[in-house]
Amino acid sequence: MGENFEERRITRGDARREAIVRAARKICLEKGFSKITVSDIAGEVGMTRSLFYHYFPDKDAVADAVLDDVIDEILNRLDQWNHAREVGNVNKAMDDMVHLIRSLIADESPFSNRMIQDGNAGLYIRFIDRAADRIADYIAQTTVRDFEQLHGLPITNVHETFFTLIVGLISLVRSHPAIADSTIKQVMAQTLHIEGYIA
Repeated sequence: MGENFEERRITRGDARREAIVRAARKICLEKGFSKITVSDIAGEVGMTRSLFYHYFPDKDAVADAVLDDVIDEILNRLDQWNHAREVGNVNKAMDDMVHLIRSLIADESPFSNRMIQDGNAGLYIRFIDRAADRIADYIAQTTVRDFEQLHGLPITNVHETFFTLIVGLISLVRSHPAIADSTIKQVMAQTLHIEGYIA
């Protein structure tokens, strides 16, 4: 999956549509999604409400586009992690993954507590579900295939296992930010049945 997600995102729509998505994302972080209006978004971009409706049928459609935008960024970072992995060095890959998870849950990220405040809980759940699905798909098509070629596959139901692991880790690290990196790594290894590959 060598495609750069940023490049794919830019070709997906025109500049005005992208400007609407960026504006909605910015305002959402400032005010919370439940408090923004179509007028807020249109005003931030410098367009009329009627022109906004040419690109999106409603505020929820913009929210979905924002979610996809954020997930594309996450997948781009995951793609960078995957390409930087040392083949066969599962221990280092797991350490690097723990650092990536922590950075995704930092205060300004979409996984942070800030996203679920101010009536954004429904949007946050949609985001988590969509992100976990796409991340699980990516990992299954890349990292898991590489691991299987070298070591065999110690788990079944790959997508479902990674979906559950991703959602669980996001919740665990967000709820318990002081949890040790070694514990996160052990939880990942135990879930994936690869304890023998980590130090």
